[in-house]
Amino acid sequence: MEERTRISLKSVRIAMAVNTFLAILKVVLGIVANSIALIGDGLDTTVDVVKNIIVYKGTEIAARPPDSEHPYGHGRAETISSSIIGVSVVLAGAFVMYEAIARFGKTEAQDLLMMIGASVSILGKIFLSVYMSIVGKRTSNQALIANAKDYFGDILSSVSVLLGGILIRVTHKSYFDSIASLIVALIIIYMGYDILKPAVSEIMEETDENVAKEVEKIINEFDNICNPHQIRVRKLGSYYVVDLHLEFPKNMTVEEAHSIATKIEKRVKESVENLTEVIIHIEPCGEG
Repeated sequence: MEERTRISLKSVRIAMAVNTFLAILKVVLGIVANSIALIGDGLDTTVDVVKNIIVYKGTEIAARPPDSEHPYGHGRAETISSSIIGVSVVLAGAFVMYEAIARFGKTEAQDLLMMIGASVSILGKIFLSVYMSIVGKRTSNQALIANAKDYFGDILSSVSVLLGGILIRVTHKSYFDSIASLIVALIIIYMGYDILKPAVSEIMEETDENVAKEVEKIINEFDNICNPHQIRVRKLGSYYVVDLHLEFPKNMTVEEAHSIATKIEKRVKESVENLTEVIIHIEPCGEG
């Protein structure tokens, strides 16, 4: 867990540095170029900096061991981070959309600065998206994976700004800046929704059916048990907790049932990736 945390925090620090540079560059160039699209893209990257801070803190908290107040650990800190990221992305998209509509066709954007800012942003975001996705999957960190998805959306946003600048240069029509802004806003809002969806599912404790089926398959390999049921899978950030009911022959002693249950618990933990806790409720056969 310590190695996982170290790798995760290092990636967040790198993302913070790159995003800070890109945010300053795009906002300054956007103001000089009088481009709503580039300013909006820069504001979205500014939100990324804030999100990186949130993810950094969430990863630190999630690494803490269980205690009396949090017996299942602090894994949900990563889920909360993902939720905050999703909401902030949607709000940023809504703000850009409002500005684009309010100032539609009312600006004279400088296409060259738009293209320079967008091009640098595309390169920076491609690096961050690939890097954070690799680290997030390697460490099973939901917040990092959410950030990687958001960066992919940022790439599409910057591509829209770049195309807007190209079209302004070719057609000499400044309203392409506003059109690019609307596209940027829609992409940002969609990416926010895509980030929020799994985070909300986890908060609502939806059972992961794939993990549940895998657990049931392992249990059925044991003899002298029957009818595994009420298999419930709870995801807490990067790891799972499972509780289930299991029936044993009525003539079996408590000690024998407990011994088998312990073996099942050990096998499940060894076989299912990122599963840290298995709680088994023992029942006599036919009573479930």
